[in-house]
Amino acid sequence: MAIDMELRKAFAELQRKMVETQAQMRISDIQIESLNRDKRKLAITKQEIESFPEDTKLYESVGRMFMLQPRETVKENLDTKHKQADEKINELKAKKTYLERSVKSSEENLREMVSQRRK
Repeated sequence: MAIDMELRKAFAELQRKMVETQAQMRISDIQIESLNRDKRKLAITKQEIESFPEDTKLYESVGRMFMLQPRETVKENLDTKHKQADEKINELKAKKTYLERSVKSSEENLREMVSQRRK
């Protein structure tokens, strides 16, 4: 009877851990999708800026105001934001891979517990 209680506690703990991990994976997926959308917006913005005549005045938002910026500065800022989004996406993908391994490990532990109980 004591073994069954220990098994139930361990089973509940592993199940809770799996649910939390899966929730974190869904959050990572949502963040990756959002960053990919941002990257597309940045690329479109840069493409549009490059199609403007050289003498076009460009303004960039800074907090609640807009500042006149040289064309090259605006393009550099867009490139920087694009690179930062790429880095964040790579971090999130690595985190997701780790979480997937964690879920698989938890599933294997659950299967092992169940098979030991049957013996």
